[in-house]
Amino acid sequence: MTEGLRARARLAMRTEIAETAFALFCQRGFEQTTVDEIAEAAGLSRRSFFRYFPSKEDTVFGLLYDLGEELAAAVSARPASEPPWTALRAACSVLLTPMLHRTDDAMALMRLINDTPSLRARHQDKQDRWRGLLIHALTARSVPPLQADVLASSALAIFDVVCRQWLAVGPTAEPAKLMDEVFDLLTTTT
Repeated sequence: MTEGLRARARLAMRTEIAETAFALFCQRGFEQTTVDEIAEAAGLSRRSFFRYFPSKEDTVFGLLYDLGEELAAAVSARPASEPPWTALRAACSVLLTPMLHRTDDAMALMRLINDTPSLRARHQDKQDRWRGLLIHALTARSVPPLQADVLASSALAIFDVVCRQWLAVGPTAEPAKLMDEVFDLLTTTT
């Protein structure tokens, strides 16, 4: 089996486990669902579960970690002549993809995170990782480290606001319009 095929098979299994876990969390609650129940529902042993995810919380966030890498890559792919804030704003559209294509799942995921203290803490860890990736992408564009940190932190804060507002308003709200509105609000206030 080639490395590419092996990686795709691993990603497919991780996705299947994460989706199985998510369905159980929505049905039973995060705290009430055990790793053993997730493994059994996914047709795995407990030991095999831990080959794919280091913890139960990682089934919620494991696939979202890749989204941070996509965001950083989108920043890096922007034209070098583009101002850093403009590049960030354009790149943040990759964060909206799950919200636009799987609205019900995305809302259920946000509710699960908001309602579960351990997941809120893990969410902060994820945001810190994304911030580091963004800072690296920005400094590679010759943005000074302090400015890169402020810009990356601001963009991620905007995404958090968009998520909270979208969750509060419901699926009738349009995440892309909310994102534009929040970016505009911050841009015109500074």
